[in-house]
Amino acid sequence: MVNFNVNIKDHFNEFIESFDHKKHDGLWKEQSAIFWEFWNDQIMNGSVKTTNNDYDPIIRLLDSKAKGFSKKTDVAVAMTYVRQGVWYRTFNDLNNKRNIRELLNMAFRTQNDTELMNIVNDLKKANDGNKNGLTGKNANVLNALLFITQPEYFISSVSLKHRRMLIEKLNLGDYDSLKSYGEQVILTNRMILDGLRKLIPGTWSPRTLSKFLYYKPFSSIWQTTDDEDIEESEILEQTDIDEQKSEFLLEKHLEDFLIANWEATTLGSEYDLIEEDGEIKSQQYRTDIGKIDLLVKSKNSNEYAVIELKKGQTNDDTVGQLARYMGWVKKKLSGETVVNGIVIAGSADTRLQYALSVLPNTKLLVYKVNFKLEEI
Repeated sequence: MVNFNVNIKDHFNEFIESFDHKKHDGLWKEQSAIFWEFWNDQIMNGSVKTTNNDYDPIIRLLDSKAKGFSKKTDVAVAMTYVRQGVWYRTFNDLNNKRNIRELLNMAFRTQNDTELMNIVNDLKKANDGNKNGLTGKNANVLNALLFITQPEYFISSVSLKHRRMLIEKLNLGDYDSLKSYGEQVILTNRMILDGLRKLIPGTWSPRTLSKFLYYKPFSSIWQTTDDEDIEESEILEQTDIDEQKSEFLLEKHLEDFLIANWEATTLGSEYDLIEEDGEIKSQQYRTDIGKIDLLVKSKNSNEYAVIELKKGQTNDDTVGQLARYMGWVKKKLSGETVVNGIVIAGSADTRLQYALSVLPNTKLLVYKVNFKLEEI
């Protein structure tokens, strides 16, 4: 057993020598103010029309994997492992659904743990059935939002899975005693903050303590490697890059667009996104043979549809990948039920059509971009 009492102090003293905590505390006051302006002007003011582009700079404050995030110039709450399309759905739902918007606004303005637990439980109940990730099992979205609105009150370790590991490894409390969602979200914050402040002398901000938790010499003590937290790189063969660069760059964001606007698409009228424990799992659906671009389920039956986007790869690779994932879904999820396959591409390539013609229950969809300029 590691003597945490001694090691925590030693590790923290090493960490704080290279961490400018005053600068970071000041930065988060500024970034919190930016979020509050956005929240009040564009979310709470229901008359303002917003688009996904309006959300992008805010998502960059929340997530270091967000579209357009620069490690050189940007600082985010955390690497949340929430995909861009899910962030869009969260903010679109908050914009359109007054009940969850007002409950979250109450949470943002409360600094009493008991009241916060009740609000979060009410929010979880009100948000049930909304496929937006706001009240997902690990609370990544919710905890990131709570931190950016009150960085002096909340830690920026946003995953309940990570918080559980911390609490158990550092003996900061009994996670299993936290029965409700509100208790898990709010009291894990309290357990970790109060526990660290007893072990580390000084009046350090929640952000400084959170950054210390992920200081590698210390995080290696409590954090375990998890495949769910590993992002795979998108790889193109060099021969395809120049030929397909513009198409690929567009299709990189097509997944996010489809997730964010699913109900408005033709596919959205036939299929539902897959949700597990309040989190959207359809995008980059994990299997033991790779990730499916999109996996969805029929609204009227138990049929699944495997959707593959032809992103900078050959026709043969696309069809082979589609067939492989359809086979996996057939064996692991659907049993005797039909599995459908859909390829979405930028053009109706004849060779691709021939290949799909001999693969049962498959079809090709071609997306069209409607680009226009409007004078303001």
